[in-house]
Amino acid sequence: MIRYYCSGFNVDNAFGHGLGDMFKTELKDTKSIVYIPGNPEKVEKAKTKYIPKFTKHFKNVGIEFDRVNLITPELTSDEAKKMIKEASFVMLMGGDPFKQKEMCEQLDILEELKKFDGIMMGFSAGAMLMSKYIIIIPCSEEYPNFHIEDGLNFDELSIYPHNNTSENVYPNTLIVGNETYHKEDLIQVAKKYGKFYLLQDNDADISFIKSLNGHIEFYIENNGKIWQVSNEINLISKQIKKL
Repeated sequence: MIRYYCSGFNVDNAFGHGLGDMFKTELKDTKSIVYIPGNPEKVEKAKTKYIPKFTKHFKNVGIEFDRVNLITPELTSDEAKKMIKEASFVMLMGGDPFKQKEMCEQLDILEELKKFDGIMMGFSAGAMLMSKYIIIIPCSEEYPNFHIEDGLNFDELSIYPHNNTSENVYPNTLIVGNETYHKEDLIQVAKKYGKFYLLQDNDADISFIKSLNGHIEFYIENNGKIWQVSNEINLISKQIKKL
């Protein structure tokens, strides 16, 4: 089982600097890739924008899949399960992790995802769905409250994406776009639900977590950062592998 928990990517070179080489080494074959959108509203954008971009990024590192499939709400459960069962690579995309989970529940594919033994990558909402807990803290008008649900819990770890700060000490308040994260809110969640990890993605500075048969590895690119949240928020400086 090989799984990648990512926050996001360099839009111009998503799989460069070593990540693509890891995929090539790990892929059993390149018969099929399956994309799962972050929510039903993201299906059209996935078709017209993101899948063509990812196809190009894969090609740039020497990977071309024979078939490219997209899970949509219009599929039957059997059709969706067959796509996952035959896939070489499954990508859980960004969006809303709760709506993504709901769509997967309606298609009855959560158990099929849990049985999948190829390469799986989740970014943003997708990585949150792969986590032990899907964690949202009050950060914007869209997310004004704490909202925490069970995720797929593949590896007994949870991630919270888009913690893009250049500081070496996590700030008390972090503003990213239209969202504001408060350090105490993150710590409050950890005290109740257990430790979890903050990942970063601001074009050049990338971080991700890899699970290889249950063994956890931490990776960064450039000045990427991975933080562990428990009773405090600490930068992980040991066990880090640089791309």
